[in-house]
Amino acid sequence: MRYLTATLALLMCLPAVAQITIGPDDMTVLGDTVQYRSSTGAGLDLALTGAGVTWDFSTLVVGDEGADTLVTVSSTPALYQIFFNNTFLFPQHKADYAQRGTGFGFQDFQLEDLYDFYKSSNSGFRNVGFGASLTGIPLGTRRIPVDFIHRFPVEFGNVDTSLSAFNLSVPSLLYFGQSQVRANEVDGWGTLILPGNTFEVLRQRDVLSKSDTIFIEQFGFGFRFPEPETVEYRWLAKGMKGPVLTVTTVAGAVTSVRFFYDPPPPIPPARPLVIFPNPAVDAMSVSLPEGYSGEWMIIDAAGREMRQVVAAEPGTIQELDVRQLAAGAYTLQLRGGPIAWSSRFMVRR
Repeated sequence: MRYLTATLALLMCLPAVAQITIGPDDMTVLGDTVQYRSSTGAGLDLALTGAGVTWDFSTLVVGDEGADTLVTVSSTPALYQIFFNNTFLFPQHKADYAQRGTGFGFQDFQLEDLYDFYKSSNSGFRNVGFGASLTGIPLGTRRIPVDFIHRFPVEFGNVDTSLSAFNLSVPSLLYFGQSQVRANEVDGWGTLILPGNTFEVLRQRDVLSKSDTIFIEQFGFGFRFPEPETVEYRWLAKGMKGPVLTVTTVAGAVTSVRFFYDPPPPIPPARPLVIFPNPAVDAMSVSLPEGYSGEWMIIDAAGREMRQVVAAEPGTIQELDVRQLAAGAYTLQLRGGPIAWSSRFMVRR
């Protein structure tokens, strides 16, 4: 019993190493601006995952800078607000914020001025729909049911499937619909090393299977076709307001890489301490760079301490009186600070 108690006490003193948990407080909220850098897929081993993994992606090329700004739903076009700012008619689609999205097209038709609408709660983080302009006509489109990107809490081993669909219809012009199955799995946890930062993370892998339906009334025909498989990899860290690394593949090829990049400022090279003039007659000056502090000690050739002076503020030039010293060789030392330093100087009479 005594051995068991001692063992338990020892284990309690050891640092806990375990995967993190992601919740709603770790997601973006209205007013956030999420900055990121893009990169290529070079050097990424997406098959590497599991428990206690180290993803060393420090060699990612730091590419173009971008940012996602989250705006109020009320700042988007009025038609979009009917669907995403209406608690009475569409409570499941009442969004917390909107985010400018990337337009897309098919044939000669282009969706532009696109906004994605998101909702977060204790149950999960989801895309409830989008608004876009099709050939100049604004359209609001709900996902029915909504697309769950994360189910909270996000923990290692979680597996989930989310079904969603939307359709766009412009009378006498066309109909476009899409159904989607999102199968996600939190398949890894560990340490993620990026070019400028290191995080403790969970990795979520989402497989998206999409099928599109298009009917063009102008020509009186339509067709249905599956899209190539899309896989989204997200590395999530506590308090980072979304993924710190997102990689998207389509049909097995990397199409998008974006990651958090905020490296610590570089440490400027220390300026050397300089004694001047050398030889000295009555006084000598010493330049004291940032990072240096302590006390000056003047030592003669026999090793005796001749003078002791508190160093001035870093970044200044300090004058030391040597009029009481006999001619000869001496050593000036800086002691008691974070950086030890010494140099020889001469006194001339």
